[in-house]
Amino acid sequence: MFSTNSDSVEKKLFTFGIPTLDEILGGGVPAGSNVLIEDEIGAEADPFVLQFLAEGLRSGEYGYIFSTEHPYSYYNEVMNGIGVNPEMLEATGRLKFIDAFSNPFGYTDVKTTHENAVHNLSQPREINETIRRSFLHVQNQKVLKRGIVVSLSSIIYASDESKKILFSFLQNRLAANKIEGSVTVFILHHDAHDPLLVRAIEHNCDVTIRVSKSKTKADRPITEVRVINVKGKPELTGDPILFEFISGKIIPYYENEETF
Repeated sequence: MFSTNSDSVEKKLFTFGIPTLDEILGGGVPAGSNVLIEDEIGAEADPFVLQFLAEGLRSGEYGYIFSTEHPYSYYNEVMNGIGVNPEMLEATGRLKFIDAFSNPFGYTDVKTTHENAVHNLSQPREINETIRRSFLHVQNQKVLKRGIVVSLSSIIYASDESKKILFSFLQNRLAANKIEGSVTVFILHHDAHDPLLVRAIEHNCDVTIRVSKSKTKADRPITEVRVINVKGKPELTGDPILFEFISGKIIPYYENEETF
């Protein structure tokens, strides 16, 4: 079982299950981390985030999806495509879906069908408390846990006091990660925000990865992934790696293998 003492937290690495990316990260993401995945318009960051969550669930970990951008059916379809059954995992309590999509501002009478939901994204306490309550059934157990937040951008848009809300949420998640030995991965649409705000968010995260659009030498669309920062390990940042999505799988792409 997992121990939450500081030595174990520092040594535990959470992998994406994408060998090329895990290798660049030095074997994976350290336990206790906030991980930021920045995407740009037209780039697909969701597959990487969902692959990270699925990798943990396949190995017996617990996890949650905090969603402001998609309904449950979206995650159900994508995760089934990569070999994970969300409905079965929810039934056993290992996966929690937190619905902040159906009625994120509390202005309508839309009702969610999910046990865990947030109806006011402008209240960081409600967000953090909902995440905490979703795992009350294992609060006294030492379990490995990873969560994904899709996305921070929606929380920024939720209020005029967006910075205060955002950083309160990030700090709470970081504290919880350090105590539990867990990891939270956030998506941020970085080209939709002020660069200074993006930099401030990066400073509140232990690992930053950017997902961008690119093209092959044959002018074919491809996805570029670059590790921007790993706190305390500047040597891990460097050249981008290229990926393509084939039948729901993330495949490394090598331009010198392309036929013209």
